[in-house]
Amino acid sequence: MHSGFKADLILTHDAEGHQAGAAVPPIFQTSTFLFPDFDTLEGCYSGRDEADLYSRTGNPTVRVLENKLAQLENGEEAIAFSSGMAAISSSILGLLKSGDRIVCIRNAYSDAYRLFEILLPRFGIQTEYVDASELTGTCDILAGASMLFLESPTSFVFETLDLKNIAGVARNKGVVTLMDNSFASPILQNPIDAGIDLVVHSASKYLSGHSDVVAGCVIGSTGLIERIRETTVPLLGAKLSAMEASLILRGLRTLAVRVRAHTEAADWIARKLQSDNRIRKIHRPGVSAPLPETLSGAGGLFTLELEDAVDIRTFCDALQLIRLGVSWGGFESLALPAAIANRQDTGPNALNAFGVSKNAVRIFAGLEGASALLEDIQGALSAACVGMRVTEGALGG
Repeated sequence: MHSGFKADLILTHDAEGHQAGAAVPPIFQTSTFLFPDFDTLEGCYSGRDEADLYSRTGNPTVRVLENKLAQLENGEEAIAFSSGMAAISSSILGLLKSGDRIVCIRNAYSDAYRLFEILLPRFGIQTEYVDASELTGTCDILAGASMLFLESPTSFVFETLDLKNIAGVARNKGVVTLMDNSFASPILQNPIDAGIDLVVHSASKYLSGHSDVVAGCVIGSTGLIERIRETTVPLLGAKLSAMEASLILRGLRTLAVRVRAHTEAADWIARKLQSDNRIRKIHRPGVSAPLPETLSGAGGLFTLELEDAVDIRTFCDALQLIRLGVSWGGFESLALPAAIANRQDTGPNALNAFGVSKNAVRIFAGLEGASALLEDIQGALSAACVGMRVTEGALGG
């Protein structure tokens, strides 16, 4: 974990409105704000005054959250949105125009890939995909590009990037970098410190941490954030509600503790499974490859690429503690098989496009206890490959 984690920031809140000694920020559950006279309302409309007008464009509870998120990622400003995809799409549409080109890292999040392939071409914005090894100082693919979209670790296979080098290359070529940092959280990685321009999160994941919120955010410099705020915030309308902002503020109070617990459990389980001959490969930074300089831990996710002799359907159905479902970052352990995720048939599919194995199963280690989760995985493996000779190391001793 980052030694400089901002405990004071998380455990306190900004004094805004009538606090009355409350330990948590109040929820301003209102759609509109009232004004005492014509001049005051006119000042708000004209931008002369900074008073809130309507919760689609500004709300005190949401602003408390935005201020904390900006500070957690060492950015100047943040905007909270109603989903992680709203944060990604609003950032791109707020900054780019017809004729611009995006370069995207391979193995990007499935719905980000579908945004690039389905919607953006309608606006004259094209996307090219690149391997991490190609993002070097002589990277020709960035020439003439307007934006570089990154993840590190990447979706499903968790490849990592040399963020400092890539950020420097992009900046030298005048390319804005936009990075999804959901998999690491601000606890394990701060891309802005490495030179990345904008960071997005699916706040539904670690930031909330309780599987009861869908939200997102973008963080960066005042100049870039204001360009997004001026256009896509009011015109696309994907603003976060005060109630959900309050739930994320609650989640932030335990963020460091939860991320540490998820990371330690996933590390322990993945290492115990390394010698299991029913598993072809474990995709996890720190296990399958070294952690890069900017990443202090791999979080709670890892992917098991199972041998052909293991029946994926039987393996998934035999899991007891680990439930089947999309998303991650809450208290519960989850499994998502690529054999299902790659059957999203309504258009381009990222797992198929990037060649993710159909024998891969993504696991999120929740808070049920590492030993119990390991036992659950090993039991499911045994149920799914009856008759296969298992090595002694497969028992995780």
